[in-house]
Amino acid sequence: METEPAGFDSVAYQTQLSQAHVAIRGALQHRHLDPPRYRVDIDPGVPIFAPRVIHLLRIAYNRHETLSVELDVPHEWLIVQTGQAREDFISAMDVQILALRDRVLAAGRPI
Repeated sequence: METEPAGFDSVAYQTQLSQAHVAIRGALQHRHLDPPRYRVDIDPGVPIFAPRVIHLLRIAYNRHETLSVELDVPHEWLIVQTGQAREDFISAMDVQILALRDRVLAAGRPI
């Protein structure tokens, strides 16, 4: 586990991750993917206030591990992107979201 940097504000950090989570859910909805069918996890299994330089982002269809995408995302990039206009974040996440959509469709599941 990484150590907390000097001056670390755990509440602001968690707020930033919550905003990123909401933005990802919004990006799914923007692509007309039914949000209740998709689970979005940022750093699954890591304690809630544990600081990270790199985050594991996982988007899974109905909790199916085979119908999921995972990527490592630098913390600073995630925070900058989620702080931008919605279109900027969607552009950044589009490749992953559309790849997952294609896998879900290929498996014959409703999106």
